[in-house]
Formats: sequence, structure tokens, C-alpha cells
Amino acid sequence: MVTPPEIPEELRIQDDEVSKYHPPSPEEERSNRYRQAKAWSIALNPVYGLIGMGVVGYLIDGAADSGKLWTITLSLIGLVGGFYLFIKEAMRLNNEQIRSSKRTDGDPDT
Repeated sequence: MVTPPEIPEELRIQDDEVSKYHPPSPEEERSNRYRQAKAWSIALNPVYGLIGMGVVGYLIDGAADSGKLWTITLSLIGLVGGFYLFIKEAMRLNNEQIRSSKRTDGDPDT
């Protein structure tokens, strides 16, 4: 019978290293999915603003026969508004994460 070779001590995985790689609990998975969904929602704010206001501008242009003036103008306003919401929500979530993080004591400067 063949025995496996001995693994050198420096290559062996210690017990504390193994415990770091445990699968997340269902509660942690749910929390991670919520954060991912919220991040996607925030990231798409500029797109929603651009498309939503662009459609409104397109309808106004169609009714007023004004070329593409309102489509372009309202699309740009929607894009700027979407980026404003993106920055506002991202900062709020970042502050929320800092307050709830186990790595900090709740102080935003740490």
C-alpha cells in the first residue's frame, strides 16, 4: 500500500485559516443580495433619468413639432438629475455601511 507524502509544516493549513472560508449563512446571503440589489438600483438612476425624461421630451417634440429640442434638453436634465440621485444615495449607503461595520467603531474618520 502506498502512503501519501508528508506535507511540510509551512504548507499546512491551520485551523484558524480553515474557519475563514465557511459558507455564508442564509441571513448573510439575504443581506448580501439586498446590498447588491440596492447597488444596482442606485447605479441605474442616471439611465432611468435619461430614458424617462427623454421619452417625455420626445412626446413634447411630437406634439409641438419642435424638432429634437425638448428630447435633447430633457434627456440631459434627466441624466444630470440621475447622477445627482446616484451620488446622494451612494453617500447615504456609504455612511450607513460605516456606522454598521464591524471594522470601525461607527466613526466615519476610521
